[in-house]
Amino acid sequence: FLRLSLPLPQAPATGLRDLEGAAIIREVHVYGPAVPVGDERPGAAQHIGLGTRLIERAVEIARDAGYRRLAVIAAVGTRQYYLKRGFQRGELYLVRTL
Repeated sequence: FLRLSLPLPQAPATGLRDLEGAAIIREVHVYGPAVPVGDERPGAAQHIGLGTRLIERAVEIARDAGYRRLAVIAAVGTRQYYLKRGFQRGELYLVRTL
C-alpha cells in the first residue's frame, strides 16, 4: 500500500521549500516474505514492481489534483530506491517534479 497526503491549499505553511505545492508520500509498503534485493521468487510480492507502480499511481493522482511536486521523507536505506524513480534530494525530503 501507499499512503498519500494531499494537503489543502489553505493548510498552514510548513516553512519547508520541499513541500511547497507538493503532495506527500507518507509511506510505501509491499508485504510478503522477505526477498533479497535482486532476487525474484515465484509468488513473492517483493521486487516485481509493485512499489514502483504504487508510486506512479501516486504521481498521477497528485498531478490530476493540481500538485506540482511529490515529496517523500526517506531513510538512508531507501533513498536510492526513490532516486532511481525520479526523485531528487531536497532540503529534508526527496522531491519529484510532476
